[in-house]
Amino acid sequence: MLRYAKKIPVTELEPGMYVEALDRPWLETDYPLEGVHIKSRADIERLSRQVEYVYISAPPKPNRIPLPARPEPAGFSRRGLAPAAVYSRSPQSFSAELAQARLIREQARDFVRSIQADARAGHAVDEGDARELVVQMMASVSRNPDALVWFTNLKNRDEYTALHSMNVCMLSVALATTMGEPEAEVEEMGVGALLHDIGKMKVPMDILHKPARLSTAEFEVVKQHPQYGVQLLEQGSQLSRDSLRIVLEHHERMNGRGYPGGLKGDEISYYAQIVAIADVYDAMTSDRVYQQSRSPGEVMKLMSRSQGDFNPALLDRFVHTLGAYPVGSLIELNTGEVGFVVPGDPGQKRPLMLVVLDHRKRRYFPQRVRDLNRFPNFRIVRTLANGAYGVDIDDYASAWSG
Repeated sequence: MLRYAKKIPVTELEPGMYVEALDRPWLETDYPLEGVHIKSRADIERLSRQVEYVYISAPPKPNRIPLPARPEPAGFSRRGLAPAAVYSRSPQSFSAELAQARLIREQARDFVRSIQADARAGHAVDEGDARELVVQMMASVSRNPDALVWFTNLKNRDEYTALHSMNVCMLSVALATTMGEPEAEVEEMGVGALLHDIGKMKVPMDILHKPARLSTAEFEVVKQHPQYGVQLLEQGSQLSRDSLRIVLEHHERMNGRGYPGGLKGDEISYYAQIVAIADVYDAMTSDRVYQQSRSPGEVMKLMSRSQGDFNPALLDRFVHTLGAYPVGSLIELNTGEVGFVVPGDPGQKRPLMLVVLDHRKRRYFPQRVRDLNRFPNFRIVRTLANGAYGVDIDDYASAWSG
């Protein structure tokens, strides 16, 4: 008989606890794997909708090696960032990097939520932690470029604004870092990317979350968010001119059809051109209140046919870097099997797939990796949203990263 440390009501759960078992079988819940590490109040709320009691034990210890902290500039406020952040640039495996990429993602999400609350309350936005997070992202990409991209597939329509800012930053940093852009310039770009939509906090909520297409007048209000963002950041931050240009110009288009300034070509900051690509890609691959997500491959085709909206060389590099099926994409084969795209050898025409469901949508135990290059009769028929068939990418990241 299994023994657990303690049986408690769900209402007594706290972040940091680990749930080993429930008052009912896991199969009767929406959890694809047994066991859940409580990281936030949202985790508790999710459980409370399904069970009354849980059995808790100590959470599993992450396999992380603390390294000396990076020197902090005068006046830097950590706002709860992990003290054991890793700055090493030494390459490591995808599975080894997932744990650190997860930590960076969680910190970035909490940071964006915090500054959004500050902006809505009329407080000055403290961007100090943004720089620290971007430096950690750059280090993560240097160690393994696929781990952060994996986590950009985690989408939540109810948290779109916060998660979108974070994803745009991670995608922009991944692209610029793999292209070998100067680190100091990538850092400034990343800070601007993480804060690029902060001006939306001055847009009325009924417009920002309207569950239908905006009217012309409403869209004109939304189009002011780049200027709003610059105004907010100029009041209480020390952002560089380069970072502020990202905030102001991320909706400008190479053909002059963007906003707010209708800039063309090289009038637009080079790094704002990168962020614009990441911004549109993440928006179109996300579910929003008025629009269903599209698959990565479909979005890339649409962006390529956009008649001059984007820098063609940067867009080609972006498509090449992510591929038609980016790491972490949930795909379904013509056999009915379902799984995630995982890193393979550079230059492969077809992806590697971690098969997690069989043709009857039952779980594989253990999961196996299939090289689709070696099986031409296996075809990808569609890309699925994270959570389809009860499969959550975060659960598999947890298992791989220990």
